[in-house]
Amino acid sequence: MIKIKKILDLKYEIENNPFYVDGKGGQLGDRGTIFDANIVEVGENYVVLDKEIEDGEHYFQIDNERRNDISKQHTAQHIFSALAYNIFNLNTVGFRMAEEYTTVDLDSKDITYEMISELENQVNKIIDEDIVLEELIYSNEDAHKLENLRKQVKDKIKGDVRFIKIADVDICACAGFHVSKTSEIKVFKIIGHENIKGSWTRFYFLAGDRAREDYNKKHVITKALTNIFSCKTDEILEMLDKSLKEKEKIEQNFKSLLNKYIEIAVTEIQNNYIEYNGVKIIVYNEDRNIADILGRYVDLDRFLLVTGFEKNYAILSNTVDCQKLVKKVITKLPDIKGGGSLKKANIKLDKIYNREELCEIIKTGIDT
Repeated sequence: MIKIKKILDLKYEIENNPFYVDGKGGQLGDRGTIFDANIVEVGENYVVLDKEIEDGEHYFQIDNERRNDISKQHTAQHIFSALAYNIFNLNTVGFRMAEEYTTVDLDSKDITYEMISELENQVNKIIDEDIVLEELIYSNEDAHKLENLRKQVKDKIKGDVRFIKIADVDICACAGFHVSKTSEIKVFKIIGHENIKGSWTRFYFLAGDRAREDYNKKHVITKALTNIFSCKTDEILEMLDKSLKEKEKIEQNFKSLLNKYIEIAVTEIQNNYIEYNGVKIIVYNEDRNIADILGRYVDLDRFLLVTGFEKNYAILSNTVDCQKLVKKVITKLPDIKGGGSLKKANIKLDKIYNREELCEIIKTGIDT
């Protein structure tokens, strides 16, 4: 049982908080339930729930499956950071656990693929060795006397200090969740890396069931691609490259045909204008591909062209001030948005209009 008291909507003060706090030591916090409400956030002395419950004492439950997953990710991070330091003298300068993956930042931008492969292999080797983790409690004074630590104990830490030791691989002060032995992690996989802040490298990794689920998802995707391309797994990239080149060729042919078509059709399009107060207005809204390039072919010295698709339109002319026209339109029809320059402007409509309705909208922007 725990005692809670409402502070704000869905936020409750909690006595003797049994839940691990979000972000503490870079780790994810606990989730679970209080009475029939789900916990969505945990602070030092409060929780945020997904529904309101009465103040007072309630039964609670912690999501231990989530804790188990977190323990695997967190222990894997200890091993990865320790080996990066032990093998390559790389320091961990950042650590963050997310719901989908964990990131570790190392203090170098010059990390080769060979180093990354070695690190991943060595982490999995430690996992396979089935090393039993030790939890060691030192007084604050003794903790600060320990030498050769990968990560020194911060001065702000008060009271006894808990250390997690993994044989001769690592010993590190930590308050988070950890497995009892390394084999519980099962597998470790680096899924990406990138340079950050100019001189660091950020690694993204998965451990345990997260890594297995990621493999299963990618296997399904790979299998689908082999079926689409009728090829073997190791031929997918070759077939994809071939497909992209074919697509590029088709697109080039399509653009060439489209331009030839417009060259022929532009005479008919220009004959289909509406004149209003001396302005010859052409409105085109039939085909998106034609609308995108029609402005290159219409004689803008003779016509005001309104071209686009669905709710978005360009207004082009060499003789009508398009910017001024749009300002008048949106002044009279405030649900329409837009702006632009002297020879080209844009409007975003509030709904889809037909050609005749679009023409009436443009007329509101032409001087009477």
